[in-house]
Amino acid sequence: MSLKTSLSFALVVVAASTSSYTLAFDDYCTPKLDAYLKNTQKTVDSKYISERQKDVAQKILDKVKVSRNETKDCVLIDKLLP
Repeated sequence: MSLKTSLSFALVVVAASTSSYTLAFDDYCTPKLDAYLKNTQKTVDSKYISERQKDVAQKILDKVKVSRNETKDCVLIDKLLP
């Protein structure tokens, strides 16, 4: 193989692996965050939860909404979930 062919092949491999890593991250992150947000919304809607807990849950939902509008991703999942 010539140097040009080797470099082209290496570039394609790197691009493909980066692309698949991004898809894998999205597939892992989004369902986990969506499940967390669904449960947080249930907390806000529940009549059995204290007002203080509801306020905290609503603030989390508001932060996520603002962050998703700005970044279009779910990087903040590490800060929200233990």
